[in-house]
Amino acid sequence: MDSQKNEAGEVKSEYTVHVFDLSSDAEDKVVEIINDFYNEEHATVFAHAYVRASVERCRIPGATNQEIFDAWSAFGEDVKVMKKDEFVWNSSDEIMGFVENVATPMECDWRSLDPRRLVDEDEFPEDDEE
Repeated sequence: MDSQKNEAGEVKSEYTVHVFDLSSDAEDKVVEIINDFYNEEHATVFAHAYVRASVERCRIPGATNQEIFDAWSAFGEDVKVMKKDEFVWNSSDEIMGFVENVATPMECDWRSLDPRRLVDEDEFPEDDEE
C-alpha cells in the first residue's frame, strides 16, 4: 500500500487529488484537495470520473467537440492526482478523448469513489445473533 502514518499513528495515503475551478479568478484555481485515497489507482479512477462528469455538464446537444472543450475550459473543473509534490495524472493527456466520447453515468460516478464518503467496516453495527 502506498501510505504513511500520520502523527496519530493512523495510515494516511500519499495520494491526493487537487480540484481546480477553471472559471475561478484565483491565480492557482485550486478549490479543494481531497485526501485518503487507498492507492494510486483509487485516486486516478476517481480523477477520471470527476473530469468526465465535469465535461458532461458542459456538453449540450448539437455542440461541436471544440465548443464542448471551450465550455469545459471556461466553466468546468479539472483535477490533478499528486503523490506528495509529484504529478501522477492530469487530464491534459486524455481530455480530448473525454470530449469526443460521451461518458456513461457509471464513468461519471465520482461520488461512489470519493474517499470522504467511504464507510469504514468498524462503523457498521454488529449483526444481532438470535
